[in-house]
Amino acid sequence: MRNLVGALLIAGVFILAGAATAQTRNTATSRLRMVRAYCTTGPCDPFYTFQGGSTLIRRVKQPKLVTNRKFGKIRINSLQALGPPPVPMTLEAQVSGTIHYGPDLNAVCPLANNVVSGPFGTSTMNCVVGAAGDATCSGNLFFIDFVAPACSDVPQVIQDIDVSIYEGGSVGVPEKRIATFGMNILGRTPDCASGGAGCP
Repeated sequence: MRNLVGALLIAGVFILAGAATAQTRNTATSRLRMVRAYCTTGPCDPFYTFQGGSTLIRRVKQPKLVTNRKFGKIRINSLQALGPPPVPMTLEAQVSGTIHYGPDLNAVCPLANNVVSGPFGTSTMNCVVGAAGDATCSGNLFFIDFVAPACSDVPQVIQDIDVSIYEGGSVGVPEKRIATFGMNILGRTPDCASGGAGCP
């Protein structure tokens, strides 16, 4: 009897491992770079800065969405406080976009052939403060809502994706926004020995 139970447990482990492999096979990923939010383009939180960060979004295969809401990861490196508030223990991320729902062959999904815009993902990012006083903050991204079973066979395309990171407990508050999706263009010191532009 003990051998039979052991064999069943081993078989169960292999089945679960096979299912996990099947869920992640043939997926594509997109990486979005996070940059500091500047208050010249709207309200933001000017009291924090960081060295870099990224959002990793995976292609999601339905009908897995019915039970599994995870679709990516988000990370901020070397977060530093520029004023009196200490580095927060958590940050919150919000992912927004325009969702295009495709056709529904059995005509039971109310969202079929519709377009919906607004927040669709969120993350609570835990921050670990290092010896230098700066922090690394990271977390998983989850869909805010489950996909209704009636819509599990309807394809979706999400465009115009925007990612914003806020102080913990302040998601959606513009004055608490620390980071957003963007790109950094690094400056370069001019070569004044050869009369480069920008030299005195």
